[in-house]
Amino acid sequence: MFIGSVPPEVRLLFQDLVRGTGSKEFYIGCSGNFSVDKVIARMGLNVHSNDVSLYSKLVADIVLGTDTALEVTQEELRHVFAIWPETRYKKLIQVMFAMRLSKFAAQKNDYQKTFYEVMMTDAPRYYENTVSKLEKGAFDFSIKSFYFGDFRDFLDLPKKKEGGVGISFPPTYKAGYEKIYDYVEKSFDYERPKYEIFDPKTAEALYGKLLREDQNIFCSDQDFQTLGDYKKGVVRLGSGRHSLYVYSSVKGPQCHYFERSRKEFVNGIDLLASDIVLDRTAKVTVKVCRADQITYFKHLFMSARVNYSAGGDFGLIFFADKKAFGFAAFSKMMSTMEMCYLHSDFVVPSHTTRLSKLVLYLLKAKEVRRLIARKLSHYYEGLRTTVYTDKAVSMKYRGVFELDRRDKGKLMYQCRFNEETLDEAFQQWFRKKKGK
Repeated sequence: MFIGSVPPEVRLLFQDLVRGTGSKEFYIGCSGNFSVDKVIARMGLNVHSNDVSLYSKLVADIVLGTDTALEVTQEELRHVFAIWPETRYKKLIQVMFAMRLSKFAAQKNDYQKTFYEVMMTDAPRYYENTVSKLEKGAFDFSIKSFYFGDFRDFLDLPKKKEGGVGISFPPTYKAGYEKIYDYVEKSFDYERPKYEIFDPKTAEALYGKLLREDQNIFCSDQDFQTLGDYKKGVVRLGSGRHSLYVYSSVKGPQCHYFERSRKEFVNGIDLLASDIVLDRTAKVTVKVCRADQITYFKHLFMSARVNYSAGGDFGLIFFADKKAFGFAAFSKMMSTMEMCYLHSDFVVPSHTTRLSKLVLYLLKAKEVRRLIARKLSHYYEGLRTTVYTDKAVSMKYRGVFELDRRDKGKLMYQCRFNEETLDEAFQQWFRKKKGK
C-alpha cells in the first residue's frame, strides 16, 4: 500500500553519507512513505520532511499532531466513510482506501467490477483492520516539520541553507504523482500544495546547481556524466530494472557499489509427469508457497485467455508422492469475514482424469484450513471464488462447490471446509472418479 519506498541499499548509502556530515538538521525532499525520514530520525537527528502527496501530508499530521481539512467529494465513498468511527487515522485510511480502490474504479471489465464490489462491501472490515495495524507502531518516529509543496522550494529554504543537509529521491518519470493519485485527487477536496511538475529531463542541471551551491544528496535512475565528481554510490537492482545512482556534495566515502543477485527464479519443484496416472495408494501433501511461484506456474499451465495479472497474497501447492500436480492462490483483500477468496486454482497436464476436481476436494480439507488460518491470521469457514462464464453452471466446480450466485457473465461458487484429512479427501475423489 505504502507508495514511495526507497530501496534498502539506497537507505544504507544515505545513512553512511549522513554520518560524515556533522550536521544535525536534515531536509528530506519527496518523503513518500517516510522510509528515509525514519532512518535518519532514528539516528538521533532532526528531520524536516516534504512532499506534495495528500497521503504524505496526512501521515505528517498524525506524527506532528496537526490537522488537514479534508472533504470527501465522491458520493459513493462519502457514504462508505460515513459509518466509519472517528479515530486519529480516519482521514489517512480514507485516502489509503481510495488509493487501493483506484486500480478498479473504472470498472471496465468483470475483473475490475468484481474487485470493486468486494472492496466496497468489505470497507468496514478494511478500516477496522487498518486501524489495528497502524496502532502497532506505524508512526513510532519523529519529524520536526513538514513542508507541503515543491521539493525545489523546500531545499531552497533559508533555514536549510544555514547548515542543513538535503536528501531527495525525486520522481523518475514526469507526472508520476499525478498518474498514481488521479482517482484520489478527484475524490477529495483540500487545500492543494503549490508546485511545478518535475521533469526528470531537467534533473541533471538542477542537481548540478544544488550540489555546487549547498549540501545535498540526490538519488536518480540516470547516470549523469557531468556529475561524476559527486557520484557516491551505484545500486544495481538486477535484470530488467534501472540501476540507481547517488550523488552527494557532503563529505563521505568515495563510492559504494551494491548489486542484487541476478539469478533467475528456480522453483525447485518436481512436477507430476503427464503420463503418470494416480492410483489410490498415492500420498497427497500440501505446502505453502509465495504468490510469485504461483504466477510462474500460471504462465505454464493456465489459458492465455485468463486474466491472472494479480496473483493473490500466497499460494498452496499440492503434491502426489512428492510430485506437484495442483496449485491454488488466495487473496485476503477479496475475502469476507467468513469466506477466504480462492483467486485461482489449476493443475498440470495429466493422463489422470478429473485432476482439477481433486484439487477442489483437497481445498476443503482441514489441513488446508489450518494453513490458510496461519497465513492470513483468520479462521475462515470456507472458500469462495468467481468463474467468468456465460454458461449456467461450471462443470469444474459443480458437485464439489455450491453455486452461490449467478450474475451476468460470471458465477460465484463457494464451499465449507470439512473435517476430512487430505488423504480422506483424496480417497473420496478416487471413489467418485470410479463411480463407487
